Amino acid sequence: MRLSADQPEAAADSGASERPGEQSGPRRPKSKKAQAQQRQRRRTARLSYDDWVDGALNLLSREGVGAIKIPRLCQELGVTKGSFYWHFDDLEQLMAAMADRWSAVQSDTVRELGTFAAIPVGERIEKMAAMLVDQRHWMVETTVREWSRTDPKVAAAVRNLDQKVFETVKGTMLDLGFDENQARLRAGAMVYIGIGLIHGRDNLPTPSTAQVSSVIELLARP
Repeated sequence: MRLSADQPEAAADSGASERPGEQSGPRRPKSKKAQAQQRQRRRTARLSYDDWVDGALNLLSREGVGAIKIPRLCQELGVTKGSFYWHFDDLEQLMAAMADRWSAVQSDTVRELGTFAAIPVGERIEKMAAMLVDQRHWMVETTVREWSRTDPKVAAAVRNLDQKVFETVKGTMLDLGFDENQARLRAGAMVYIGIGLIHGRDNLPTPSTAQVSSVIELLARP
């Protein structure tokens, strides 16, 4: 049987080739393996560029920069390498996209910190204390600071955030009536406490928001 010009795709979809004198019978049900492969292809097709970047950042926050490998990411996202190479040429390109995304997130954080100056000093202290004890914040900050050791773009984003945090805290100290020197010293101590909490969280007792507020209030006391 010869296919006409308008039939090839229909025949290809059937998955059967007819022999002369034979008629095609009902299509056999797909095996479980074939069904799983079909689901995998559909899932792969739906995975977007943003899905890869977000998935990689989530994996980074849980397991660190050493986990960012193509096979590990494919396992994490439940897709094949073909999906990865549809969006990225190599792992370095994905890492660059991750750095861009993190920088954008940091920019949002910096803008949020900039609004602290408009709220009462007491409320500012509460917000800073809550930020310091946020477990999600600690987890992300730890892994990103590790990553910043090898990625200049991420290092610049971390440095920019640290400087902005310092200036925000220093502004709070100035609003409390401290002179420039005292405001700088107390803000520096407060920022270093925050960095210490980030890096010591696995080895030291986790402070409560009230405990952190007490330390901040102590530094804010004339």
